[in-house]
Amino acid sequence: MKVKVRLDTLSDIKGFVNAVSPIAAEVHLTDGNNLTVSAKSILGAMYTMEWSEVYCTCDKDIYSIIRTFIVEE
Repeated sequence: MKVKVRLDTLSDIKGFVNAVSPIAAEVHLTDGNNLTVSAKSILGAMYTMEWSEVYCTCDKDIYSIIRTFIVEE
């Protein structure tokens, strides 16, 4: 799955990382081009604050876990 997410504040980032950390799969944040960081890393997630768009990718359906962070397009 790939969904656009909003991580505007440090509180958003902490909440997001806490939500995805227990998931038994790789979860990444990407800018949609070539930049990708681990979504389970506070530092990686903080790096995304510089990006204009942030997407969460995962091989599993984690919609219900991250739904509060998803941007509906």
